Amino acid sequence: MNLLESSHQLGALRAVELSLFQRLGARAASLEPAACARWAASASLAHVWRASLLEELLPVSVGLPGLAELTVLPESVLVVELNRALPDPGAGPAGPAGGVGGGEATLGDGCRLVAEITGPLYDLLLAEYALRLGVCTEAADGAVVRSLKRAVADLEVVRAEGAALNGRLTDPEGG
Repeated sequence: MNLLESSHQLGALRAVELSLFQRLGARAASLEPAACARWAASASLAHVWRASLLEELLPVSVGLPGLAELTVLPESVLVVELNRALPDPGAGPAGPAGGVGGGEATLGDGCRLVAEITGPLYDLLLAEYALRLGVCTEAADGAVVRSLKRAVADLEVVRAEGAALNGRLTDPEGG
Protein backbone atom coordinates (compact mmCIF):
# COMPACT_ATOMS: atom_id res chain seq x y z
CA MET A 1 0.00 0.00 0.00
CA ASN A 2 1.41 3.39 -0.90
CA LEU A 3 1.36 6.54 1.22
CA LEU A 4 -1.71 8.00 -0.48
CA GLU A 5 -3.79 4.82 -0.11
CA SER A 6 -2.75 4.51 3.52
CA SER A 7 -3.63 8.16 4.14
CA HIS A 8 -7.10 7.73 2.69
CA GLN A 9 -7.76 4.66 4.87
CA LEU A 10 -6.55 6.40 8.02
CA GLY A 11 -8.54 9.50 7.08
CA ALA A 12 -11.67 7.41 6.64
CA LEU A 13 -11.19 5.86 10.09
CA ARG A 14 -10.68 9.37 11.49
CA ALA A 15 -13.92 10.51 9.83
CA VAL A 16 -15.84 7.63 11.44
CA GLU A 17 -14.36 8.41 14.86
CA LEU A 18 -15.18 12.12 14.51
CA SER A 19 -18.71 11.32 13.40
CA LEU A 20 -19.21 9.07 16.42
CA PHE A 21 -17.81 11.82 18.65
CA GLN A 22 -20.26 14.36 17.26
CA ARG A 23 -23.31 12.10 17.17
CA LEU A 24 -22.81 10.55 20.62
CA GLY A 25 -21.96 13.91 22.13
CA ALA A 26 -25.10 15.46 20.68
CA ARG A 27 -27.27 12.64 22.06
CA ALA A 28 -25.62 12.08 25.44
CA ALA A 29 -27.43 14.69 27.53
CA SER A 30 -30.89 13.53 26.41
CA LEU A 31 -30.41 9.82 27.07
CA GLU A 32 -32.24 7.99 29.83
CA PRO A 33 -31.25 6.49 32.17
CA ALA A 34 -28.52 8.87 33.34
CA ALA A 35 -25.93 6.06 33.42
CA CYS A 36 -26.32 5.71 29.66
CA ALA A 37 -25.91 9.46 29.24
CA ARG A 38 -22.66 9.30 31.21
CA TRP A 39 -21.40 6.36 29.16
CA ALA A 40 -22.28 8.11 25.87
CA ALA A 41 -20.50 11.30 26.94
CA SER A 42 -17.40 9.34 27.95
CA ALA A 43 -17.49 7.22 24.78
CA SER A 44 -17.84 10.39 22.72
CA LEU A 45 -14.65 11.79 24.23
CA ALA A 46 -12.88 8.48 23.57
CA HIS A 47 -13.86 8.74 19.90
CA VAL A 48 -12.34 12.19 19.56
CA TRP A 49 -9.17 10.98 21.29
CA ARG A 50 -8.86 8.14 18.79
CA ALA A 51 -9.50 10.60 15.95
CA SER A 52 -6.59 12.70 17.24
CA LEU A 53 -4.33 9.61 17.22
CA LEU A 54 -5.27 9.02 13.60
CA GLU A 55 -4.77 12.67 12.67
CA GLU A 56 -1.18 12.51 13.90
CA LEU A 57 -0.53 9.68 11.44
CA LEU A 58 -1.70 11.60 8.38
CA PRO A 59 1.15 12.99 6.28
CA VAL A 60 1.59 16.70 5.81
CA SER A 61 3.42 17.50 2.60
CA VAL A 62 3.12 19.65 -0.47
CA GLY A 63 1.29 17.73 -3.16
CA LEU A 64 -0.60 15.43 -0.80
CA PRO A 65 -4.27 15.84 0.11
CA GLY A 66 -4.97 17.95 3.16
CA LEU A 67 -6.67 16.89 6.39
CA ALA A 68 -10.16 17.84 5.18
CA GLU A 69 -9.69 15.93 1.91
CA LEU A 70 -8.62 12.81 3.78
CA THR A 71 -11.22 12.93 6.55
CA VAL A 72 -14.16 11.64 4.53
CA LEU A 73 -16.72 9.05 5.62
CA PRO A 74 -16.24 6.02 3.39
CA GLU A 75 -19.02 4.27 1.52
CA SER A 76 -19.01 1.13 3.61
CA VAL A 77 -21.07 -1.24 5.70
CA LEU A 78 -19.61 0.50 8.76
CA VAL A 79 -21.09 3.85 7.75
CA VAL A 80 -24.44 2.25 6.88
CA GLU A 81 -24.53 0.78 10.41
CA LEU A 82 -23.42 4.11 11.89
CA ASN A 83 -26.30 5.88 10.13
CA ARG A 84 -28.77 3.21 11.26
CA ALA A 85 -27.68 3.00 14.88
CA LEU A 86 -26.91 6.68 15.39
CA PRO A 87 -28.47 8.87 12.71
CA ASP A 88 -26.76 12.13 11.89
CA PRO A 89 -28.65 14.90 13.75
CA GLY A 90 -28.22 17.09 10.66
CA ALA A 91 -29.98 14.53 8.44
CA GLY A 92 -33.45 15.52 9.64
CA PRO A 93 -35.59 15.55 12.76
CA ALA A 94 -36.39 11.84 12.90
CA GLY A 95 -33.39 10.22 11.24
CA PRO A 96 -33.71 7.03 9.24
CA ALA A 97 -36.34 4.47 10.17
CA GLY A 98 -35.26 2.10 12.89
CA GLY A 99 -32.59 4.38 14.35
CA VAL A 100 -32.71 5.72 17.87
CA GLY A 101 -31.32 9.12 17.03
CA GLY A 102 -34.37 11.31 16.45
CA GLY A 103 -37.36 12.56 18.34
CA GLU A 104 -37.91 12.67 22.08
CA ALA A 105 -35.86 10.42 24.31
CA THR A 106 -37.64 7.62 26.12
CA LEU A 107 -36.47 5.50 29.02
CA GLY A 108 -35.32 2.68 26.77
CA ASP A 109 -33.42 4.90 24.33
CA GLY A 110 -30.21 4.91 26.35
CA CYS A 111 -30.11 1.14 26.78
CA ARG A 112 -31.00 0.52 23.14
CA LEU A 113 -28.41 3.00 21.92
CA VAL A 114 -25.64 1.54 24.09
CA ALA A 115 -26.53 -1.98 22.88
CA GLU A 116 -26.51 -0.98 19.20
CA ILE A 117 -23.24 0.89 19.47
CA THR A 118 -21.34 -1.65 21.57
CA GLY A 119 -22.67 -4.50 19.45
CA PRO A 120 -22.88 -4.31 15.67
CA LEU A 121 -21.36 -0.85 15.23
CA TYR A 122 -18.26 -1.47 17.34
CA ASP A 123 -17.89 -4.95 15.76
CA LEU A 124 -17.56 -3.27 12.38
CA LEU A 125 -15.27 -0.52 13.66
CA LEU A 126 -12.96 -3.07 15.29
CA ALA A 127 -12.96 -5.03 12.01
CA GLU A 128 -11.87 -1.89 10.14
CA TYR A 129 -9.01 -1.37 12.57
CA ALA A 130 -8.03 -5.05 12.19
CA LEU A 131 -8.02 -4.74 8.39
CA ARG A 132 -5.77 -1.72 8.58
CA LEU A 133 -3.44 -3.45 11.06
CA GLY A 134 -3.36 -6.46 8.73
CA VAL A 135 -1.65 -4.48 5.97
CA CYS A 136 0.91 -2.82 8.26
CA THR A 137 4.36 -4.07 9.12
CA GLU A 138 6.28 -3.18 12.26
CA ALA A 139 9.37 -2.27 10.25
CA ALA A 140 7.73 0.11 7.77
CA ASP A 141 4.70 1.27 9.76
CA GLY A 142 5.81 1.16 13.40
CA ALA A 143 4.07 4.39 14.44
CA VAL A 144 0.87 3.39 12.63
CA VAL A 145 0.86 -0.05 14.26
CA ARG A 146 1.41 1.39 17.75
CA SER A 147 -1.31 4.02 17.32
CA LEU A 148 -3.83 1.59 15.85
CA LYS A 149 -3.18 -0.91 18.66
CA ARG A 150 -3.77 1.89 21.21
CA ALA A 151 -6.99 2.84 19.43
CA VAL A 152 -8.19 -0.78 19.40
CA ALA A 153 -7.35 -1.26 23.08
CA ASP A 154 -9.24 1.91 23.99
CA LEU A 155 -12.24 0.97 21.84
CA GLU A 156 -12.37 -2.47 23.47
CA VAL A 157 -12.40 -0.87 26.95
CA VAL A 158 -15.20 1.54 26.00
CA ARG A 159 -17.13 -1.33 24.45
CA ALA A 160 -16.73 -3.51 27.54
CA GLU A 161 -17.88 -0.68 29.81
CA GLY A 162 -20.97 -0.11 27.65
CA ALA A 163 -21.80 -3.81 27.46
CA ALA A 164 -21.43 -4.19 31.23
CA LEU A 165 -23.58 -1.14 31.83
CA ASN A 166 -26.27 -2.39 29.49
CA GLY A 167 -26.19 -5.80 31.15
CA ARG A 168 -26.74 -4.22 34.58
CA LEU A 169 -29.57 -2.02 33.33
CA THR A 170 -31.44 -4.64 31.32
CA ASP A 171 -30.97 -7.47 33.84
CA PRO A 172 -30.50 -5.78 37.25
CA GLU A 173 -30.75 -9.10 39.15
CA GLY A 174 -28.10 -10.75 37.01
CA GLY A 175 -30.30 -13.70 36.19
